[in-house]
Amino acid sequence: MSPPWPPTAAECLAAIGPYFALRSQAAGLGWRPASALIDDGEHLADVIDDVAAGLGTSQRWIAASVFYQSWAARLTAIYAGSAALFDAAPDLRVPLVIYSPRRSGPVDMSVEPLRPLNMDAAWRCLSDGHLVPLAAAIRRQVRIGGYLLRGNVASALAGALDVLSRARGESLDSLLRHGWAQPADLAACGRWLSTPGGPRYARSTCCGYEQLEQGGRCGDCSLNWRRSLRPGAGQRA
Repeated sequence: MSPPWPPTAAECLAAIGPYFALRSQAAGLGWRPASALIDDGEHLADVIDDVAAGLGTSQRWIAASVFYQSWAARLTAIYAGSAALFDAAPDLRVPLVIYSPRRSGPVDMSVEPLRPLNMDAAWRCLSDGHLVPLAAAIRRQVRIGGYLLRGNVASALAGALDVLSRARGESLDSLLRHGWAQPADLAACGRWLSTPGGPRYARSTCCGYEQLEQGGRCGDCSLNWRRSLRPGAGQRA
């Protein structure tokens, strides 16, 4: 049984940072169901094209990858922040999530109804009930690997953990001891490495952002860590 959801949960999450924010009430123009991204191929195509235009690229697979990682960053931040604060997380399955794009910064998100789940159930709902079907919908639009998209989720979760660590003054080592911080189905997507500055995440794929004219290499990109990713090199449990 999950603990009760605190009435100030939304405020507590927002205090960590914008990616963790969860709108407790959402109404008015501009809000759309997340299910539209999966059920409406034309809408998803428009979203990918808008991202491509913003990035100045005709490579739709990179735009799709960037969109998926930013979407995963919002969801995994809500999941991880809730876990750290409340030892429970909301049900983030697609039918319960609504969103509103913003001109800059992460999209606004709301969940209706907002109900807490234990962390095992929360991850399964987020992964199987949202991120996996969204990845499948994206792969119907563009030619992109499922393994790369899973790597985007792993990278997003690692980023959320890093922000949590700094915001709460809790070491990454401590956060990584929690089972919810390292879901088994993301284990093949990268590793946490021991470095002089503390744990650093190294993913095993590249999201493609580096290939853009104005792009750069992400800190956790596999291209940075190839030597470290050899079996047994700097690996953390």
